[in-house]
Amino acid sequence: MSGRTEGGAVERPHPPIGLFNLDTSHALGIGLPYGSMPAQPLVDLTKQAANLCATEIRLAPGRALLFLGLSPSACASLQATATTVGFVTSAADPRTRIAACPGTPACASGRIATRDIAETIAKQSPDLFDASLTLHISGCAKGCAHPGAAALTVVGDENGAGLVVDGTAKALPAGYRPGYDAARGVAAIAAAVRERHPGETAAACLARLGAANVAELYRRNQ
Repeated sequence: MSGRTEGGAVERPHPPIGLFNLDTSHALGIGLPYGSMPAQPLVDLTKQAANLCATEIRLAPGRALLFLGLSPSACASLQATATTVGFVTSAADPRTRIAACPGTPACASGRIATRDIAETIAKQSPDLFDASLTLHISGCAKGCAHPGAAALTVVGDENGAGLVVDGTAKALPAGYRPGYDAARGVAAIAAAVRERHPGETAAACLARLGAANVAELYRRNQ
């Protein structure tokens, strides 16, 4: 646990996802969930893009891909395929607000199954997320997927899945749950955020609740 430091949360830039009108054609932005995707879906998607007469594929901020030179119907076809195989195709997808490293078993340093936790949270607690909040799920204290501070960080160590509020993966967690049950702790936080004041952002709600109360929500009912 040595070497942990704290810091203020840094807002995560939103990737360009969806349909964009260009001067003479259209572009489609598609995101990679948590910044990665198996090779075969990528190969299949690029082949379909070529068949649909895409002129170029560019890397975009937020670990997204921009497919250029498409017609509206081609964009719709490519987007439907991308959705089916698990890419991020909507700007409202909660996965755009989650940073997750490979975790266990992919990384030898990982202590928790980060991607499984992330997928469960995205499906069960999508209303936790708005543009004000980033959730970081880190397999260990190195914090490779999001080195900066996040509003909420779930980090794996020898004690399980720790929760850091408004800090980095190197900060000392304020509460713990077993790694397999981390998503349920985040769901309890999401339930509290759901009751936020009119016009209040998720991050502002967490700040009002305070780190101690948020940590208590996370570790309750173990």
